[in-house]
Amino acid sequence: MGLLRTVIAAFVIAFVPTAVWAQRVTSVPDGNTLVVDGVGKVHLLGIKSADQSPVELGPTGSSAEPRREPPTTPAVSGSIHLTRGRPSRDLLRKLALGMTVRIEYDSLIGSNSERAAYVFLDDGTLLNAEMLKAGRARVDPARQFVRENEFKRLEAEAQSAAIGIWIR
Repeated sequence: MGLLRTVIAAFVIAFVPTAVWAQRVTSVPDGNTLVVDGVGKVHLLGIKSADQSPVELGPTGSSAEPRREPPTTPAVSGSIHLTRGRPSRDLLRKLALGMTVRIEYDSLIGSNSERAAYVFLDDGTLLNAEMLKAGRARVDPARQFVRENEFKRLEAEAQSAAIGIWIR
């Protein structure tokens, strides 16, 4: 009887869709990535965050050869880091941090090591779509996915409504 229960439990775990397992969001490192308890990093499939990376000024490339003679002018070195706001990350934090989510992998993509997926809140809200509706993300053209047409439509609607990154 114990062996039968073990076999049934293994069968259920192996064949129940991943979407059934709900977990809590513990961190939002950027505008299209969540850290989910028990799962790890999950990227929102089909979107790219609209957050700008910080502007960095300073020396690039390999360092110059050291001088063999004394400098005629004082040397100035260093770098400047200018950070921009992160409205995509802020919105995703507001929507998902501390919330229980359901992760659903795309049948065209599968559950690969990158863990790109659709992420749903308990009330059925699809976070990937919400980011597009709010104008805080763009459709990621890097690969095909099942909801691609829906996401392109949401992006076009946000663009025509001039919201988020599409403000004129």
